[in-house]
Amino acid sequence: MSPAKPLTGPRGSFRRALSILARRRLARFGAAAIAVLLWLGTFADFFAADLPIVGVHHGETFFFANVTEPATLVMETEEEKRTSYEFALWPPVHHGPYVETDQRLKPPNREHPFGTDAQGRDVFAQVVHGTRTVLGLAFVCVALLVVLGTLAGALAGYFGGLLDLIVARLVETLTAFPAVVLVLAILALVARPSVAALVIALSLTRWTEVTRLVRAEVIRVSTQDYILAARALGASPLRILARYVFPNARAQAIVAGTFALSSTILVEASCDFLGFGLPSSAPTWGKVMAGLRDDGHAWWLFAFPGALLFVTVISQNLLGEALRDALDPHRSVAGGDERDADDAHPRAASENASSGERESAIFQAAPRV
Repeated sequence: MSPAKPLTGPRGSFRRALSILARRRLARFGAAAIAVLLWLGTFADFFAADLPIVGVHHGETFFFANVTEPATLVMETEEEKRTSYEFALWPPVHHGPYVETDQRLKPPNREHPFGTDAQGRDVFAQVVHGTRTVLGLAFVCVALLVVLGTLAGALAGYFGGLLDLIVARLVETLTAFPAVVLVLAILALVARPSVAALVIALSLTRWTEVTRLVRAEVIRVSTQDYILAARALGASPLRILARYVFPNARAQAIVAGTFALSSTILVEASCDFLGFGLPSSAPTWGKVMAGLRDDGHAWWLFAFPGALLFVTVISQNLLGEALRDALDPHRSVAGGDERDADDAHPRAASENASSGERESAIFQAAPRV
């Protein structure tokens, strides 16, 4: 039997990641939970909307009115939307995240599965549509901070000198302050809160972890023989960074970005809870939970979005740990893969243990010179 080829390169890392996800129950749970959240946020209009998915209105047929929102249907009142259709296929919840009703602070019931807030808005609709807002904002922030952190860490670690000193001191300074405090300080400089301002604030405060990990990996890689050989052959710094350094730091950037995703969601929810996050028109989990400050008895305002926030953060951390073990060959070989191999082959593990015990007994029985 020919020896198995080692998993190297991007394809090998991807196969190793899938292998670890398939073997680890918690990693599978994290990946499945994130997939469900992405599916829920992408198709939020098909779970909660005040317009039908398919409807016949005064003889005219509308398809996916809950997504396109035709002007002739949006201008109608809540009562007209319910009675003016000859035929309508509605989402499970017939309320949108912005529709205000007279049923204020109602506990969960058949019409409102998650209850209503102080303005009579359906909490289920706000949570579902808030999933799209929160995850979309988090992915954009993580993409920006990974690019910024990777560039800063790679340049500082490769060139060193004054640039490395400046980047290192900047990372230490920003890390010394809580992320929420830094985000609030940046938002205080903005005249009007906006999505762009929050994205920039979150990205500028969460890139430090990516920079720290990438910088350490680049410093390690820069002393390898193949880097020294490339320099001796006259390769430009840009070619060395793009061809040899960045591929080796890719794993650290991906893992740091995965963990930054959960921390970004937490910071964004904290800012929304305090009233300094996204504009009031955008539904988010933090804004729904903020209603508990004025109405302490309305437990459903905190329970449902809080549970979803908890599941999201835990799932992303579980997936991040699996990716860290998958993309780091030293951790995979020294830890997870050996444990998984022993679990998959208990007879081989017991035989190895018995063999080790026999060798130890022979060594102890051998006469000492």
